[in-house]
This record gives sequence, C-alpha cells and structure tokens, in this order.
Amino acid sequence: MAIEACLAFLTNCVSEGAKSLFNPITRQISYVFKYQSYIDELKVQVKQLGYKREMVQQPVNHARLQGDELYEGVTDWLHSVNEFISEGVAKSVIDDEDRAKKSCFKGLCPNLISRYKLSKQAAKAAEAAASLVGKGNFSNVSYRPAPKRAEHMQVKDFEAFDSRMKVFQDVVEAVKDDKVNIIGVYGMGGVGKTTLVKQVANQVMEDKLFDKFVMAEITQTPDHHKIQDKLAFDLGMEFDLNENEFQRASRLCQRLKQEKRLLIILDNIWTKLEFDTVGIPYGDVDEKDREDDRRRRTIILTSRSRDLLRNDMKSQKDFSIEVLSKEEALQLFGKIVCNSAKASAFQPLADEIVEKCGGLPVALITLAKALKNERLDTWKDVLRQLRSSNAKEIDGMERNVYISIKLSYDLLGSKEAKSLFLLCGLYNEGRGIHVSDLLRYGMGMGYFKNVYTLEEARSRVHTLIGKLKSSCLLLDSDAEDEVKMHDIIHAVTVSIAEEELMFNIPNVAYVEKKMEETIREGPIAISLPYRDIQELPERLECPRLDSLQISDLFFEGTEELKVLDFTGIFFSSLPSSLGCLINVQTLCLDGCRLNDITIIGQLRKLEILSFRDSDVKELPLVIGQLTRLQLLDLSNCSSLVVIAPNVISKLSRLEELYIGNSFSLWEKVEGGSNASLVELKGLSKLTTLEIHVRDAEILPQDLVSVELQSYKICIGNKWWSSWSVKTGLSRLMKLQGLEKFGILLQNYRMKLLLKRTEYLYLGELKGVQNVVHELDDGEGFPRLKHLSVKSCSEILHIVCSVGRVRRKVFPLLESLSLRRLINLETICDIQLTEDQSFSNLRIIKVSDCHELKHLFSFSMAKNLLRLQKVEVFFCDDLEMIVGKC
Repeated sequence: MAIEACLAFLTNCVSEGAKSLFNPITRQISYVFKYQSYIDELKVQVKQLGYKREMVQQPVNHARLQGDELYEGVTDWLHSVNEFISEGVAKSVIDDEDRAKKSCFKGLCPNLISRYKLSKQAAKAAEAAASLVGKGNFSNVSYRPAPKRAEHMQVKDFEAFDSRMKVFQDVVEAVKDDKVNIIGVYGMGGVGKTTLVKQVANQVMEDKLFDKFVMAEITQTPDHHKIQDKLAFDLGMEFDLNENEFQRASRLCQRLKQEKRLLIILDNIWTKLEFDTVGIPYGDVDEKDREDDRRRRTIILTSRSRDLLRNDMKSQKDFSIEVLSKEEALQLFGKIVCNSAKASAFQPLADEIVEKCGGLPVALITLAKALKNERLDTWKDVLRQLRSSNAKEIDGMERNVYISIKLSYDLLGSKEAKSLFLLCGLYNEGRGIHVSDLLRYGMGMGYFKNVYTLEEARSRVHTLIGKLKSSCLLLDSDAEDEVKMHDIIHAVTVSIAEEELMFNIPNVAYVEKKMEETIREGPIAISLPYRDIQELPERLECPRLDSLQISDLFFEGTEELKVLDFTGIFFSSLPSSLGCLINVQTLCLDGCRLNDITIIGQLRKLEILSFRDSDVKELPLVIGQLTRLQLLDLSNCSSLVVIAPNVISKLSRLEELYIGNSFSLWEKVEGGSNASLVELKGLSKLTTLEIHVRDAEILPQDLVSVELQSYKICIGNKWWSSWSVKTGLSRLMKLQGLEKFGILLQNYRMKLLLKRTEYLYLGELKGVQNVVHELDDGEGFPRLKHLSVKSCSEILHIVCSVGRVRRKVFPLLESLSLRRLINLETICDIQLTEDQSFSNLRIIKVSDCHELKHLFSFSMAKNLLRLQKVEVFFCDDLEMIVGKC
C-alpha cells in the first residue's frame, strides 16, 4: 500500500505535459505491485463472460431443438468464448496465480518478474473478456427459416412394385430432359398418381436436379386463390390481404421466376387450367436467362384424362399408371392386415377380396384397414357382398372399387359415424368441411344419441371424425377446423347417400329439372352447394325431407324438415311458407341479406340459429319464443342495431351465444329500447360467450357465470382485428380505450375471467401503472399464454414489486408484445425466485418503449430457456438486453 501511495504521489507531482510520458511507466510498475488486482479483475470478467455465455447458450439450445437456424455471428461468438475460457490466456493466467505468489531469495523477496509477466497477461485478458461480454448482447440468436417442406415430401403408401417403378423411372428420365417442360401423368382415380409424382419430386431433389419444388391440388372446381396460396406457402412468401387475383398472379409469377431450377407439380386436374390466371410461368425460361445453362423450369400434371393433358394442357410427354397386378395387390393388402392374411383360413378369402378390389390402391388400403383385426366371419360376409351382382356403378369407377369402399363404410358399425360420413357427401368434392357445420347439422338431425348439450355434441363429433380418419374415409385438411375427402371416397359417399335419400345435386345446367327428379325420390336431405340459384320449383312437396341446404323460396309440404342452411342468399323477404317448418331444429342464414325475420319466431323447435355475417338489422321480440334454443350466432352482423328487450333473457336453455363484432348498443339498465347486459344473468347454462361491450360502467357485477368455459370478450371501443386473434385458444379478452379502468377492476366476475384468460390484449388504457399487480392482484396470471399491450402511456412496469406479488409470474406465457408504452421502465422489476416464471416464453416483441433501459432482469433471463425470437424496434434509451432490476 505504501508503494501504491508513493506511485500516486509521484503522479500528482509531475506536470500535465509529463503525464503522457509518466503514465505508461506507472502502468508498467503497477504490473509488479498490483498484480493481485489485475488477476481479481480478470476473474470477475471471466465470471461475467460465463454468465453471458449461459444466457446466450440457453436460447441457442432451444433454437436447435426447434430446428431454427442460428445466426453466424452467434456461433462465432460462442466459439470464441469457449476457446477463451477453456483454452486461452485467461485459463493459463489464473492457473499460474500461485506461482506468482512464491518468493525468491529464501522468501525474503517477492518474485517480481513472475508478477510482472502474469499481471500484464491478466490485464490484456481482462480487456479481451470485457470486449467479448460487450459483443454478446444479441437481440435474437436465431431465425425461423422459410418453409422447407417442398424440398422433400413424406410419401405414404408408396411401394416399389414393378408396375410402379417402370413408370417412376420413365417420369424421372423425362424430368431430366431439359427439352421437356410439361409432363403428364394420367390414370383412373385412386390408382396412385399423386403418390408417384411426390416420390418423383423427392428423387429429383435428392439428385439435386432442382433447387426447389412446389405443389398444389387443382380439384374438379379450381379455386385460384387456394392454388396461389399453396404455391406461395411452398415458396415461403405471403400475399397481402388487399391484393386481387391478378396482382397475386403477377407477384407469384415473378417469385417463381426467381428460382433457377424449379419443379412445379399441379395435381388432380379435371379441366383446362390457365397458367397465366394463376401466375404460373410455363414454357422455356426467359430469353435473358438462356445464357445460364443451369436455369430450367418443369411442370408435372396429373389427371384422369390423357386427352386433357395432351390437347388442353399441351403436355410433351405423357405416362399412364395402371392398376396393380394381382401379386402386387396381395402384397399391399397383406402388409396392412398383417398376420390375418397369413393364416390358412384367411388366405383364400384374402386372395378373392384382393381380386375384387381390381388392383386399385385406394380401394385395397381402405378395405384392408377396415378388415384388420376383424374375425373370420366378418371376412366371409365382406366377400359375400363383394360377390353380389347388384352393386351400383359410378361413371369412371370400377364396380368393385365402389363395393370395397362401401364395405368400409358398412364396417364402421356406428350409426352415428355413418350418418356423419354421409353428411360430408353433401359438400362439393375437394372443399374443406367445417367441423362446426357437422356439429350443427348433426344436432339438428338428431344423430347423436344420449347427447344433451353442445359441449357433449362437440366431443362426440371429434370422436366420430377420429374414427372416420382412422378408417381412411376422411383426411386432415389444411385448416385446423376442417376435414376433407379423397375424391374417390367422395364419389362413393354421394352414391351411398343417394341410397339413403340424401342428394347432392351436381353443377348441372338444368337445375330445375334435376330438382324435380330429386323431389320425386322422396328425399330426406338435399344439397346444392356453391350455386348461383336464380329460381327453383314453386313447391317442394317432400313430406319425408329432414334436411335441406339449398336456396329455395317456398316450403309447403316439407313439415318434417329438421335442418335448413341458406348461405349467401339475398332475400327480398323470407317466404311465408317458412312457418310451415314446425320441426326444423337447425336454421343457418349465414351471409344472407335479410329484412324482416319475424317469421322465424314460429319455429318453436329450433335449437340452433345462426345469422353469422348476415345484414340482419333487428332481433325482434318473437325470437324470445324460441325457448329451446341452445346456440345463437350473431357474429359479424355489423348492421344489427336493435335487440328487443327481454329476448335474450327468455332463451334460458342457451349454451352458446356469439355476438362478437356485432351488436354493442347495450342499455345501462333494463326497461330501455334495447337489450341490457342484465339479461345475460339468467342464462345459467351458458358455457360459451363472444360479446362486445363499449362501456365498462354498464357491466353488472354478476354478468356471467364463473363456469364460463369459452369466451371472447371485448370491453372498449374496438373489436378484435382478424389478424390479431390467436387460433386454438378458448378464453380471450380485449380491454381497449378505457378511460376509467378502475371501474372494471371493481367488478368481481370480470376479474375472475381475467385470471382465467389465455390471450389478453390491453390497448389505450388509463389508470394502469403495474399490469400484474393491478389486473391480477399480484397472482401472476397463471393461465395466460399471450399478452399484448399497446399505447398505454401510464404503464411503468409489467411485473413490479409494489404490493403482494407471487414469485411465480406468467408460467405459461408464450408471447409478449409491448408497443408504444412511452413510460415503460421495466418488464420485470422484482427478483424472481421461481424457475417457472416466464419459463415458457418463446417470443417477445418490443417497440417504441423509449424509457426502457433493459429487456430482462438477471432473475428473469435465467428462466428464458425456450426463448426463440426477440424483436426490438425504436427503443431509444435501451442500453442492454439483460440488466439489474
């Protein structure tokens, strides 16, 4: 200490001009006498660097598990840090610390040379460590790459049979020919065209003949938007919501041209497809790109018609796929039914069953899955029916193909599963089938036995859909809440449904004549999906009619009708004969132009009533007579300005009420000209509610039951934007533009709903400074999965130390979005001792939070093991990602 004081004294005594010369000398001397300070500083920096490495390594590990790509700068930094700590100078300096403490001359004098060398090395190492710590402030360590599914596609049920391998190899060779731009693959439905071309795509991608391939299904009624969306998804691009079809086509075409070597697969073409309309470039590459020998663009088409491919689509080479040989068919069938086919008693039955399937893979697979694990008696009965000569024939389909799929339907056993399956046949081929529609139709038709509530019915529908999928009679759709059918299965379903007097009237020119023919059959269900109906027969005299999904104007003689669905119909007025439908239980008027709906009050057996997306203006008093109503859907009815008082309160059996983005002119007290929120108190069976309330002051204390299982509630001046709503969630709440937020917090029931919410949006609120403390009484929102806070100028903290705060906060939170919080100081202002706090956070987005100094506290950062994405924009005073509370 005396020596250090002397050094300081000498430094103070010299002139300013000599300091520049004296300071380096002082530093060199300090290496000898302050060696312990340099080594201690190095230890501190190495420790800080270790902390920083751990904070970066955890999200890196999670990103790798999620298949995300790491930024190159992150991997380089981790490599440098690992090398520095484990193998670099820092390790050797710290390891040699004891050597510098040893004295020379029998302990009379310190080892000055060792101290000097070690101190100098420690100082440089400490500076290097501090530099690495500074470089480790990554806002994001990884990124989600564009979809890569189109680089290799899983192909189910592809077998390398001789009959398939010959065509497979021929198509691959044609694809390799750079003089061939359009290739056609044709064969009967269900023969395996799609499976083969997917396998071709995998092979040529593996051989690196192409950089990318994209694929879309065309279907019998091409939907250009869906085709464009699928191709865009495979390319990793997105369209703007306001782009029309031509703008989308132009952008898609330009994007496809950017790929040097591109394979395009258009599957299941029924009619001529105009490439230009969709946005698909065809023919040779552009003139300016011909100098590049690597540029090529090839299109593969599949269809049932060779003439369509050659004449309309101008394919240059065509390849036919035939049915499987008997040996191949037996092999495929046996692989599915496993041990049953090998047993001596089953073998002769299997041989004949396979022969009856005609070598068609879709028939073999469907029937084999139905027979798997069935008894011998069942196999015998199936074979007996296959031998029957009275099977119905479908144009373009082998008789035994129909029988095999029909038998799969028969083997379902469950009458409920069969009924739901036939309902699917009332939809157009290739269209997604909404699960919610199946629920509403099935309830109206009375298909579900011992089911009394909508919740029970919804569970039953999902169970039945699972059974149909396991039998290969239904497929997953692109949308989460939809299913679809293979076109061969759909054709058989329509045929079976007709036998049950359920008719899907095709897109024929003479729809009136077809309707007259159908009516003479005594139908129980009729569907005219997606038709522009101008006029129908004057009367529908169908005394047995249970279900009708058409655009009709007159209903005399249809008293037994149970389900009626109009979609997108412009009514000048509802027909007076609608009152004849005394047994109707489900009525859907979605997307309709409606004036007076008073006549609906006569349909006393209604259980499900939907006006979704319609322009209904008033819900009249007579609707209160529908006391058996279980579901009322008024979603997106923006013209609805009047709900007669006491209508809702009379619907005592109501289980699901949807009034989102619709009526919001609730009266503050009963007795006004409109409905009041007090009426909801009497709905004791209510389990699902979507509602918009503009004024928090009119909320009654006991608005809804605490047993509410699903809700989407908006309190304030703006309903949810469609893009902001998270899918797959059942409890959502939005609080927007509230000036007197304290009033809401005094409502006990609303606070209970807040605690159970999965997605919470807070926008333009006044009177809130600390989110967790004030909105959840410090409980930490144990069920919240997504939190979005925007333009709340008074918020200072999301989690703060004011009052009682549980140490476990946001244990399930997956995403956190903070925007325009101009006075936000911290996200978390307390020391978190629970490992579960923020432990599920994957995404955080922060923008325009100018008072924020750091994103995460140290106690919060150590829990972010699943963090995938951090986005920070326009936070002027942000100094670091991790800092002290």
